[in-house]
Amino acid sequence: MSNNDCNLHILIIPSWYPAFEGDIGGSFFREQAHALKKAGNKVGVIYPQFRSITDIKGIYSKPYGIEYIDDQGLPTYKYHHLAVPKIYSVRRARWIRYGLKLFDEYTKKFGLPDIIHVHSSVHAGHIALEIKSRYSIPYVVTEHSTSFARDMIKKNELLILRNIVTSSDYNIAVSQPFCDLLNRTFKVKSWNYIPNIVNSAFLNEDNKVSKKTFKYLSVSFLSEKKAIDNLIKAFSFIIDEVPNAVLYIGGDGDERKSLEKLAKDLNLKNRVIFLGSLSRERVKLEMAKSSVFVLPSRYETFGVVLVEALALGKPVIATKCGGPESIVNDKVGTLVEVDNIENLSKAMLDAYLDYDKYNSKDIRQYCIDNFSEESVISKLTDIYHSVLAGSWQ
Repeated sequence: MSNNDCNLHILIIPSWYPAFEGDIGGSFFREQAHALKKAGNKVGVIYPQFRSITDIKGIYSKPYGIEYIDDQGLPTYKYHHLAVPKIYSVRRARWIRYGLKLFDEYTKKFGLPDIIHVHSSVHAGHIALEIKSRYSIPYVVTEHSTSFARDMIKKNELLILRNIVTSSDYNIAVSQPFCDLLNRTFKVKSWNYIPNIVNSAFLNEDNKVSKKTFKYLSVSFLSEKKAIDNLIKAFSFIIDEVPNAVLYIGGDGDERKSLEKLAKDLNLKNRVIFLGSLSRERVKLEMAKSSVFVLPSRYETFGVVLVEALALGKPVIATKCGGPESIVNDKVGTLVEVDNIENLSKAMLDAYLDYDKYNSKDIRQYCIDNFSEESVISKLTDIYHSVLAGSWQ
């Protein structure tokens, strides 16, 4: 253990991670790592970053092998290589192989960690299990992947993942419904709820709400599981009753063209604004200008954008899709059933009609109490110390 019993050496191994500055994918893993470091711990990150073989230009122009990045004092090692076809045994072997290479490089410079924190067992868990078998370093898993709720993991893969789960020293899921699902999936009772943190920058941003326009905002990757088509249809039902309403949609994805066509077909071309792909900074600014944030997803394990909106004091509307149930209560917003366009539309209209019932300061304080760095990092640190003391059970 580290010389200072109060501070630990924590190695983060994520199953996905930001590929570039401003990349939203896995950004909350990076933010949690920085928060742990800010709390006085020694923290590092290792991550095999496989890129698609369909990126023809990247095959020749992008890097291969180990890359070291000093990320604002957070040592980060990435192993760049091409992704292989979806043969599970080969993919798993490559994650372990390149993960161990990264671990060796990291420990040469920074020494062995006290504990490993895995973000999603589906890839990174294989590395942590192998390291534990070789070095007896305990690991904690936080699961984030929607693959479990979407039945995308094959039975033979679940058997291997179950070994990762049962060998883990502590298992965390980012919402209570997700804990319940994972306990059923793995036939265990070991999953515990701890949410993701909200970036403190969102707590420090001032609101810039326009009095002329009632702005609904949604930000996500525009895929089928995000159900933005339901949001556009729901919005079309209220435009006569909310004449100053505009719906802003942030993000890009394979559904964008069909969503733009839907908005056009519903004569909403000037009322639905597609913002395209947004940096984290731009997300924050768009949220600050919004009146209400809406997340109509079919599946969510958490919903980072919801807590970011709450950090800015915005009321939120979300579906009961797995994650939002642990975030949203009637003091900060509304929950509706998945794929229920009528209920979604009513919630959007009610948010407009009853807007004065929401207190921005109270919403922000609720977010601080439940999702701030201080709140979440305190819980994680207690878990790390309990695991290392052998007393968490």
